[in-house]
Amino acid sequence: MEGSAVRPVSAAIPAIFTGSGKVFSIARRLASGQSSCCLPVAFARPSMSGLFRCFLKDARGVSALMFGLATPMLMLAVGGGIDYSQAVSRRQRIASAVELACQHAAQEVGYQKRQTGANPNQDYTSTVNQITTTKINDAAINGISGTAASSTIANDVITIRANASSANAFGGILGYASIAVGVERNCNVVLASTQAGKVLFSESFENNHNVASNSWTVLKNWNGWTTQSGQGGIEINGIPELAANTIRFGNFFAELDSDCLGAKNCKPNSSMWREFTNLTAGDYELSYWYISRIRNPAYAGQTLCAYNKTDLAVKADSATKWNELALATWQSQTNRIEVFFQQKKSGAYSTPSKDVDKATDQVDVCVHTDKWTERKIQLKVTTAGTYRIFFQAAGKEDTTGGLLDYIRFCSGSCP
Repeated sequence: MEGSAVRPVSAAIPAIFTGSGKVFSIARRLASGQSSCCLPVAFARPSMSGLFRCFLKDARGVSALMFGLATPMLMLAVGGGIDYSQAVSRRQRIASAVELACQHAAQEVGYQKRQTGANPNQDYTSTVNQITTTKINDAAINGISGTAASSTIANDVITIRANASSANAFGGILGYASIAVGVERNCNVVLASTQAGKVLFSESFENNHNVASNSWTVLKNWNGWTTQSGQGGIEINGIPELAANTIRFGNFFAELDSDCLGAKNCKPNSSMWREFTNLTAGDYELSYWYISRIRNPAYAGQTLCAYNKTDLAVKADSATKWNELALATWQSQTNRIEVFFQQKKSGAYSTPSKDVDKATDQVDVCVHTDKWTERKIQLKVTTAGTYRIFFQAAGKEDTTGGLLDYIRFCSGSCP
């Protein structure tokens, strides 16, 4: 219109674009004939090269893109962990079945060898294999296939090996349908002609707690075991890696050089004991399994344990064996476990000594083995009364001590 002032382009933009923030920025770009970066608008037509440069500079949505790319790998990693955990659990169930098979086979082979006219050169491996296969099948372990058992017998020691495949729930995506698992157990053929004794008590740390697989906790005065105040307690543990990647029986074991869980003035080296009332005079046996939690390669293959003969214990090791223990000072004997068998006198028990070889009432000491080892202690009760079995951690107090599993107390000899 003649005589009227020319309004700038910005004046023609609605008031809504005069506010703050992104809308105001877009308005200014439109007013100047520019486009918002990578946002095509009718007012501007940037070149293709400009759009490409703009795209490279634009960092919006990068986190979502990276998360989207990483999600499949994260899911596979979690799935792999689940598959591995299931394989470990199934392997432990196979191990328990093989353990029972080994004990059964030891009795059966011993019985057959004792029969009149038995062939001293007879091969009993087929008998052992049959017993093992039956025990594994009876366990009804879901998720395993291709179970194969083999055995050897040498110097009256039975060795059983079992292998199987654990099915994967997630690994199949990558072409790994299963994980191979295997276990090995050995036990001595029972050659004694006397009848096997009766199990009066057994403890494999499987029941009456809520510890999950691959986890642990510390309990006091648990499952009939008495613990001492001012000490850590009984550490129930289900982490196979701490026990050379195997658990002797079931899914859990115990440690007495336990965590104090933050308690003040607490000593990790703990003890546990169990009382047996009205024991009659006669022969008994205490059996338990031991392995070092931390292992010294220099001690590989050695069983650094010794029996001590007392008024109640029958078996004793030589002075040479005890000298070997005294010289095994690695890590201040952090794996040391001491075992006592005591009679209650005048309504009380004497306090066991600690870190003393051949102490009063001490029947066994272990300081190091690199594999699960069974200790069988022959005991003789001459006076009827009340007795207790007493286990304590000794040596260095650092929450990494000897491990225990499958404790049994039997009349006669443990079957």
